[in-house]
Parts: sequence; structure tokens; C-alpha cells
Amino acid sequence: MKGRAMKYIIGFILLILLMTGCSGKEANVPDLDNRMSKVFSYELNQVEPEHSEQVRDWLAKARQSGKEGQFFVHSFRNDTDEYMYNYVYRKGASDYEVSFIYSPDDTRSKGSVHVSGINHSANDSFVKIKLIDDLSIQVILSDDPLGKKLQDQ
Repeated sequence: MKGRAMKYIIGFILLILLMTGCSGKEANVPDLDNRMSKVFSYELNQVEPEHSEQVRDWLAKARQSGKEGQFFVHSFRNDTDEYMYNYVYRKGASDYEVSFIYSPDDTRSKGSVHVSGINHSANDSFVKIKLIDDLSIQVILSDDPLGKKLQDQ
């Protein structure tokens, strides 16, 4: 009888624990995409209105003079804006892989933006990268997508 009562008590306690565990409120998970968009964002073939004329001229020169696979960068930094803008063009690239890499172990850098031109075709494009105006963030241009670089290591 004593063993049977103990089984019921243990079963009852497990049932209570199971019910309270399932009825708890869902943890409030911060929206990482929203938070990261305040640090950096990118868009294909988009230009800030105040940059349109300069980017149009820069892009025309890059397309005319560049060699296949060559990168071109045009940057804008404004004392009144908390962001800087980098326009990246790679001759022959129709799309771009853009990744933000952050290492808490590296105290000298707040991160880096890795850019690789992909999907080569006759219809090339460019990418606008908007990031917080902090000179410790590096922009790395690469011939290889980040996934390939990680596989090679």
C-alpha cells in the first residue's frame, strides 16, 4: 500500500510540474532583424535620394572602365547623419551576398561587413549598404561567398 501511494504522489507532482511548465508565459524574444537594421542594412539597386546624381555618375564610369570581376566602392559620410553609406559594384555581378560578422572576442573592431558579388550575368547590379557611422566596422570585398570561405578552413 505504501509503494502504491508513493507512485500516486510522484505521478501527481509530475502532472503538476508538467501543467505549470506548459502554462507559463512565452519568453519575450527580441526581434533580431529589427535590432540589426539599426546597425546595418542593404538593398539591391537602391539609392538614397540625396546620393542619386553622384551614384549615377560613379556607376556609369565604373561600368564603362571596369574589368570583369573588378569591385568599385563609393562612400558617403555626413556629419549630421548617424549612418554611412557604401555603394558597391562588381562588374558582371547581378546579385550580392552581404553578411555582418561580429566577434565579441575582438575588442578592436565592432564587426565587419563581408560583400561578395555573385550570379554573374550581363545584367549587372550594385548594392547599397547602410551602416552605423563607426570607423571600427570594416567592409571586406571578396571574390568568394562567405560560405565557401568557411568551407575552405
